[in-house]
Amino acid sequence: MQTDHLHAAEAAAAAGISKPTLLRWIKLGKIADAARRDRNGWRIFDQGEVDRIKAVAASTHSVGGVE
Repeated sequence: MQTDHLHAAEAAAAAGISKPTLLRWIKLGKIADAARRDRNGWRIFDQGEVDRIKAVAASTHSVGGVE
């Protein structure tokens, strides 16, 4: 797998959030689900998706919101 594609835990860590928070945001529609899955059905986020997760995390933290 390429380094610019991350599984959910890796993408969450890169954004400074937990994996449960990432999955909750997906469920709530706060961010879009990963466009790809690996052969085991695990989410694979590309760099653009990770950047969007980081942006949402930054806006949530800058407002002081609790997720």
